[in-house]
Amino acid sequence: MIRFLFRLIGLVLIAVGFVALVIDGTRSIAGQRLITTSGADSWRAIHPASLGEVEKLLVARDLGWLWDPGLLAVLAMPTAVIGLTLGAMMMLIGRRNEPQVGVIGRR
Repeated sequence: MIRFLFRLIGLVLIAVGFVALVIDGTRSIAGQRLITTSGADSWRAIHPASLGEVEKLLVARDLGWLWDPGLLAVLAMPTAVIGLTLGAMMMLIGRRNEPQVGVIGRR
């Protein structure tokens, strides 16, 4: 059941990354230059107040180091890269293990 949830979340994140890639591609073609939407801009478009709340929560719990170099660097990346990477990681976590019984020399 847990593997199914990881794969489902991974599939949704890959779909979000692909949609963001199509949107950025359309904007780039229309603008005749490379235009990407950062993860922070996408987050602000979906729920603007929560971005500040996450920052306040991390700083209040003495996890400011996680916010400033870590999360800000991730949020500066394009939304498509974030979605596709996180989706692929979730799919890998939720993959099924192949049985090793009777398999010789495949490792």
